[in-house]
Amino acid sequence: MDIGSLKGSRMVGIALTVMAIYVLFVGLQELQVVLIPLVLAVLLSFIFQPTVLFLKSKRFPTWLALVAVVLVASAVLGLVVWVVYSNIQVVVGDFSNIAERFESQIRPIINQIEGSLSGVAATLNIPLERGLMRQLLDSLLEAQAVSTVVADVVSIAGTTALVLLFMMFILAGAGQLEQKVSKAFPPETARQIVAAMNNISSQVRQYLVAKTIVSAGTGLLLFAVLRITGVEYAVFWGFLAFVLNFVPNIGSVVAVILPSLWAFLQFSEPWTPFLAMGLMWLVQGVMGNVVDPKLMASSLNLSSLLVLISLLFWGWLWGIVGIVLAVPLTSTIKIICENIESLRPVAVLMGSAESGQRRKILRAVQVEAGADPEAEPA
Repeated sequence: MDIGSLKGSRMVGIALTVMAIYVLFVGLQELQVVLIPLVLAVLLSFIFQPTVLFLKSKRFPTWLALVAVVLVASAVLGLVVWVVYSNIQVVVGDFSNIAERFESQIRPIINQIEGSLSGVAATLNIPLERGLMRQLLDSLLEAQAVSTVVADVVSIAGTTALVLLFMMFILAGAGQLEQKVSKAFPPETARQIVAAMNNISSQVRQYLVAKTIVSAGTGLLLFAVLRITGVEYAVFWGFLAFVLNFVPNIGSVVAVILPSLWAFLQFSEPWTPFLAMGLMWLVQGVMGNVVDPKLMASSLNLSSLLVLISLLFWGWLWGIVGIVLAVPLTSTIKIICENIESLRPVAVLMGSAESGQRRKILRAVQVEAGADPEAEPA
C-alpha cells in the first residue's frame, strides 16, 4: 500500500468518525422526548432495584413487587409535580403584584445606570440609544415568560408516566442479567463481568441515594430558614434548592442568591435578607462539606473542567433537564470506566487520583474476578 492510499484511508476514517459523532449528537437532541424519560428511568431503577430483589427473595410475585415499587415512585414523583405546579400557580396569581414591586425598586436603578452610560457616551462622542435596558425590563415582566414555565411543568408531568413505564420494564428484568451472563460466557469471564456489574450498580446507587438525601435535606433546611425569616414562596425556593444541588458548585450558589435577591426586594430593611442569606450559606456549607462527604463512602473527584464541559454539553443538548442530569450522567460514566479494566485510564483522566476506599473496592473486584490483587489499578 503506497503512502497516498494510506493517507486517503486515514482521512476517510476521520471523516466517518466526525460524521458518526455528528449523527450521534443530532440523534440525542432529536430523540430527547424519549431519551430523557429513559435516562431518568435508568437512574431511578438503580435506586429501586434492591427493593424489587428483596421482595422477590421473600417470594413475592414479580408483578406484585413491580406494582409496589411503581406505586411508591408514582407517589413521590406525583408529590413533587404537585408541589411545583401549585407553587407556580401561586406565583402566577401574584405576578402582577410581583412585577409592580420589582419594577418600583429596579426601574430607578436602571434609570440611574442609563443616565451614567449616556453621560459617558456623550463625553466619548459615542451614539447610544436610550431605553434599551428599560425595554429589557419590560420584556422580563411580561406574563408570557411565566406561562412558558407553567407549560414546561405540565410537560414534565406528562413525561412522568413514561418514566414510570420505562422503569417498570427495566426492573422487571432485575436479577435475570446475571443468569444470562453466566449462560452466555465461560465461568471465569462470567464471574468477572458479574463482579463488575454488581460493583457498578452498587456505586451508582450509593452516589444517587447520597446525592438525593443531601439535596432533599438542603431543600428542607432552606425552606425552614426562609419560612422562619418570613421570605415569601419558601416552598418554591426550597424545591428549587433541591433541584439545583444536583448541579455542583454553581447550583448551590444560585440556590442561595435567588431567594436572597427576592428577600431584598420583599423587605425594606436589610437585616432580614442578610440574616436569611447568612443562614442559607451556613446550611449549604454544612450539607456540602460535612454531610455529603459522610454519606459518600468515597468521592468521585470529578475534574472541575469536566464538570463545566458536561454542564455546557448536556445543557446545550437537553436544556434545563440536561443541566440537572449532567453530573449524575458523567458520574455514572466515570464509575463504569473505573470498573472496566481497559477503561480505567479514562476514569483517571475524568478526575483526580482515586481515594483509598475506591482503591479497596477496585481491588475487591479484582480478587473476585481472579486478577492479581496487588496490581495497582490505573
